[in-house]
Amino acid sequence: MPALRRSSRAKASSVTISSARNAKSHTTTKAASGKKSSRKAAKPVQATATSDLPSTLSLLENSRQTTDEWLKSKRTKKGYGNYVKGGKKWLVEWTAEGRLDDEISEDAFDVMSEQTPLALRALTAYKCEHLARRFASAEGIRSAFKDYFERVCGCQGDFWKYNSHNQKWEGNPVFESGFKTYYESLKNRHNRTSTATQALPMLPADLKVIMEYLDSPEAIKYFTVTQRLYFKTFVTTAFTLWTRNDELINLQFKDIKLNLRSKTGIPYHEFSLIFRKTNKDPTKVQKYMVQIDPAHPEIDCYTHVEAWKAHMERLLGRRLAGTDYVFPALASTGQIKFGEPTSRSAFETLLDEVVDKSNVLQGRNGRFTTHCFRRGGAQYRFLWADRKWSLKAVKWWGGWSSNENVGTLMRYLLDELMAYEEGFSDIMMDDRVIDRHETFMGEDERVPVSKADLLKFEDSILTKIRGMIAGVPAPPIPASTSAANASVRPAGNGTPATRAETPVPPPASPTNDHITPSPYVPQPSRIPETKTLDDALTYWEHGAPQKGLDVPLKEWATLFKSSEYTSEAVKLGNIRFVCEEFRIHCNGDFAVFEEKFPGMRRKFTMLMKSVRAERKLRGEAKSRNSRK
Repeated sequence: MPALRRSSRAKASSVTISSARNAKSHTTTKAASGKKSSRKAAKPVQATATSDLPSTLSLLENSRQTTDEWLKSKRTKKGYGNYVKGGKKWLVEWTAEGRLDDEISEDAFDVMSEQTPLALRALTAYKCEHLARRFASAEGIRSAFKDYFERVCGCQGDFWKYNSHNQKWEGNPVFESGFKTYYESLKNRHNRTSTATQALPMLPADLKVIMEYLDSPEAIKYFTVTQRLYFKTFVTTAFTLWTRNDELINLQFKDIKLNLRSKTGIPYHEFSLIFRKTNKDPTKVQKYMVQIDPAHPEIDCYTHVEAWKAHMERLLGRRLAGTDYVFPALASTGQIKFGEPTSRSAFETLLDEVVDKSNVLQGRNGRFTTHCFRRGGAQYRFLWADRKWSLKAVKWWGGWSSNENVGTLMRYLLDELMAYEEGFSDIMMDDRVIDRHETFMGEDERVPVSKADLLKFEDSILTKIRGMIAGVPAPPIPASTSAANASVRPAGNGTPATRAETPVPPPASPTNDHITPSPYVPQPSRIPETKTLDDALTYWEHGAPQKGLDVPLKEWATLFKSSEYTSEAVKLGNIRFVCEEFRIHCNGDFAVFEEKFPGMRRKFTMLMKSVRAERKLRGEAKSRNSRK
């Protein structure tokens, strides 16, 4: 019995252990199967995440869109587009008229063949030979079509050849030998026969001549106060900040902090500029602290900005807002178009006019463009200013890239030294005025040069180079010790003459009397551009102070004499008739107006003509032919 019980217990124990093992195995299997199922369930999630990734085609399309948007500026793309569009139009017209003798088809610019470079050469010859256009036209045509062939037609490479294997032309047609040779010939002809009109840097001496002219009685008669203050502020700001034209014409008062004080009490303005040179990041702003400079009024940006701001506030009768343009557009009458920035061409016209009337270029070969202030300001600070700047400082202030080629930048800065405007035909004459360019270290050639002078010169050159690298302003080159010992020497005619000129006292700074605010007197201003019925109603009833129209047009006849707004009389009459048509004959109801003048609420020119026709039908106006 005991043995039987023992065996029963053992059997029961084995069954229990076996069942436990089976349960554990079942649990483990279930858990494992659960893990497997969870892994299997996770796979679709991973597949979904993978499906959200962009395809190769979409990535390439994104890269193409970014390239199209940012590789070239909008102005360049627009110019290229005009060249290509005009060239295609010319080709279609000439082939239709049979002027190309069936040698070139009208689709030669779209289907790459041996005809493509021939068509391009014919177009260039038509512009430069028949129409006598300058080489700039050939440059524009070549650049535009080179870009067009690359982007649109898929022409890659700086060659042009026929592949006999696939029977296709490969490369870019602008590199075809015939067109390439003709293009280089046009370039050589331009270089050898054209009159040199180098864009000169405008230096303080030039600005001084211009400022003196603008303050002369002749300029006061010809230019308005607004035009003169506007020009003075624009040129001194451009010269001080070395701005390109586009950087300055869009400047707003929110970009300037006026009348700040340094830690030592020096007054200054702080300018903020974006998109300088290679910077295309709108969050990257360079700030420029410009202090008052009464010793050099011709380049005193601080004072001229103050005067210009005060003048505009007097015209507006209010304080300027941050969104107001520093240099708004000017009408032909000299009045300000508030709310509208000036354009490059508008300022160029004013610049040419002032330069011509001031005779600042008399006897000189060259011209001043809007880039002259940037070049002149950079050269002045690097070469001529009392406190000369290092190359590193010049790079930063001008917004040049830190990777800008030093050789290119040095040519930009030193071209004034390399391009002499005066010859040396009389250099052997004793009565020649000694020029700083013609003698060693700017000294008189009759003073002997010692070994110490040469050592000083060598040391000063090395110091300048180290300063450019380290960003430390270099000291001026020391004067010759031999010359210092000869402070008085005989001149060419035997009379004694001192070596150094008598110091000239600095010119007086421009007076700020005109900056003092004066009582505001309402005046008829320029009527802003009217594009819609809503514009007309606003100008008539309320005016538009943000655009310079402080006095509503309906009050002009009461407040002003008709002789005071002669130049705006036609626009005033047109707006009055349109507003009367809306208020009286449409009962001030836009629904009635729309029924009577459908689709003209936002087309003021068409609306004005329709209103004039309605007034004629009612007998309120006569046709121009019937007037006597």
